[in-house]
Order: sequence, then structure tokens, then C-alpha cells
Amino acid sequence: MSDRSTHKLAGVGSGAVFAAYRAKDQSFESLLAEVAGGAIGGYLGGILPDILEPAISSWHRSTAHGYISGGTILASANAMLSTWEMACRNNAENCKALRMIPAPGGTFVVAPPDPIQQLLSSLAELFWRLAAGFFNGFTAGYISHLALDAVTPRSIPLLTSGF
Repeated sequence: MSDRSTHKLAGVGSGAVFAAYRAKDQSFESLLAEVAGGAIGGYLGGILPDILEPAISSWHRSTAHGYISGGTILASANAMLSTWEMACRNNAENCKALRMIPAPGGTFVVAPPDPIQQLLSSLAELFWRLAAGFFNGFTAGYISHLALDAVTPRSIPLLTSGF
């Protein structure tokens, strides 16, 4: 039977790997930030079913642990992950652009340093990069939890306990 530490580890690993896959076309720095966000999201997704339905016995699994819940998450994620991901990446690029000024020839250079503005726009860009990976990682972490519980002797219910 999978315990909490196994769910955490599987969630972090699956979240980071899935976020890396989704960010494979990003710059190296963006990829690293999205992988970190994916690991955080995977951690939370990996433990959420047991937060919603605490593991006080092997019969604790109900709706949050069901195949239907997993299918619903996958179907929703398939439709929404690309949209969320692109919105987060666009916001990150907008924050990055705040630190740039136009230069001759249609290029951009780093804006003259206003330390507070530079710091805030850098932090905002990092937040949005982490968020892009977070949503991917959360989905993978939640599904990893269900997959681990599905192969135990009690498995997981179709919809809710008893059904």
C-alpha cells in the first residue's frame, strides 16, 4: 500500500517530468522554472486525494479517489492545460518586457536599472513561469496518486465508495 511519502515522491517526480515535457520548446531558464512549478504542483496533486479523504483506514477511498474523478481531471486538463499554460507564459513574457526598452534596429535591451521595478518584474515573471508548470504538475501528481492506489489490494472505486 502506498503511503504519504510515496505519494509525495511520485507526485513530485511525475509533476516535474510532465511539466518538462510540456515546456520542452521553452528557453532553458523558462524550462527550469516550469519544471520547478511542476514539482510543486505534483507534490500538492499527489497528496490532495488523501487531504480530501484522509487515510484513516484502507476503506477511506471514495469520490476523490475514484476512476471517474481521475477521468474528469484528465478530460478537463486536456481541454484547459494548453490555455492556462499559454496565458501564464504570455503573462511571463509581458513581465519580462517591462525590463526591456526598444533599441535601434528593432531589438530590445535591458532597461536602465530601477532596482525595485527590475526586482518586481523579475519576480512576477518567475511567478508566471512557475504557474505554467504548476498546473501541468498538479494534474500529473493527482493522477499518480490514483494510479498508485489503483494497484493496491483494495484498489479505487469507480465513482464513490460502494459503487
